[in-house]
Amino acid sequence: MILLALLALPLPGMAQGGADKAPVKGVGAAKEGDLVTVKGQEFRLFGIDAPDKGQTCVNVRGQNYDCFALATRILSLLINGMTIECTPRGESPAKGPKLAVCRAENGDDLAYAMVERGMALAYRPLSFDYVSIEARAISFRRGLWGGRVEPPWLWRSRETEKKLDEMRKP
Repeated sequence: MILLALLALPLPGMAQGGADKAPVKGVGAAKEGDLVTVKGQEFRLFGIDAPDKGQTCVNVRGQNYDCFALATRILSLLINGMTIECTPRGESPAKGPKLAVCRAENGDDLAYAMVERGMALAYRPLSFDYVSIEARAISFRRGLWGGRVEPPWLWRSRETEKKLDEMRKP
């Protein structure tokens, strides 16, 4: 009986209620390298993390570049005005946009496509779905992996610490 009750509970990170899980379909647009809009709703691509605004990476020649802008541009090119369908997978841990698996009208999983091109990283605290494709992107030095990229979650943490240190100064 207890086992049945436990099976009925939602898994952590999963959306509750049928309306939250209903797919949203429409012309998509890239807002960030891991954030899309469809019909005025924002969806964070489930299982990945892409560079944040202000984040820079280092290319193979040792030069800094705006990897946030590059990742956003690549996602925009992948969507290219196509209809996309986003199926919610829960709320973002940071209380941001809903997490979703988003597919282009040609069937491509946008998160998979971004990791495959080396433009986003598999976000292991949430999912292991894209770890093997990330390993392949790393081995072929695709995209961000052609130089040096700091994982976005580490970059955000470091930036938060910097801001806190600034606030603590007299």
